[in-house]
Amino acid sequence: MRQYAKYLFLSVLAFAALFPLFYTFVNSFMGAGEFNRYYGALSVGITRHNPLRIIPDWITLEGYREVFISRPHYLMRFWSSMLISGSILVGQLVVAVLGGYAFSRFRFPGCNVLFFLIVLIMMMPLQVTLVPNFIIIEALNLNGTYAALILPGIFSAFGVFLMRQVMQAVPLSLFESAKLDGAKSFAALWYVCLPNCKHGLAALAVLNFADSWNMVEQPLTFLHSALRYPLSVYLINFGSVPPEVVFAGGLLSVLPVMMLFLWFKDEIAFGIEYSVVR
Repeated sequence: MRQYAKYLFLSVLAFAALFPLFYTFVNSFMGAGEFNRYYGALSVGITRHNPLRIIPDWITLEGYREVFISRPHYLMRFWSSMLISGSILVGQLVVAVLGGYAFSRFRFPGCNVLFFLIVLIMMMPLQVTLVPNFIIIEALNLNGTYAALILPGIFSAFGVFLMRQVMQAVPLSLFESAKLDGAKSFAALWYVCLPNCKHGLAALAVLNFADSWNMVEQPLTFLHSALRYPLSVYLINFGSVPPEVVFAGGLLSVLPVMMLFLWFKDEIAFGIEYSVVR
């Protein structure tokens, strides 16, 4: 009986977490006329004359037609977000792999102090590091460009921290065997370490992409033109567009991250398991 109660409790929590996504999905197929009929008086709240609609009366792709054809601004921001997130992802993987390998396999003066500082920086909220980043970006004359968003994301402390934790779990005997075979440091990284860290790399990739895909404060701080804003910032202005476009655009904006999380859910659990300081 206790087991059933636990499953029931978890099912209720899962329903509460997934209902907004389900509600967005089904309402994205609702037409403008139906929105006006059922949600035209939201300012006075949900009443028996203005019910909460779960299933549309008629299924239509009107919202998706507006997003993909009639309103090109959405797709422009979508590909801008892909460019920013993809660039940060590639750069972060390179920096995190090299930094994590150095901290996990080499001992040099100040190693523990530097790693402590990385952990300390990782624990700081974004608002604390935003001003120093702004000063550096301004000094490099990169303000107003996508590089102002990409460079701080590439050198994020979390990637180095996570890869150091993952690489420390690789058995030392594998590196010793590679050294006996004549493998240098880079060869050991490429042929021994990385094949044993695939789950950690996948976890870092998903978490990094989700973080950069949803950034809001950085574009508002570093980008001067609204035309260069990524999708995460553009969605804020969706209040001035028809509701069917809001639901369709909102659903499409979560699809890349949601698909990555579903595809790499085991790797994410692995990354969380190894994110404990050793």
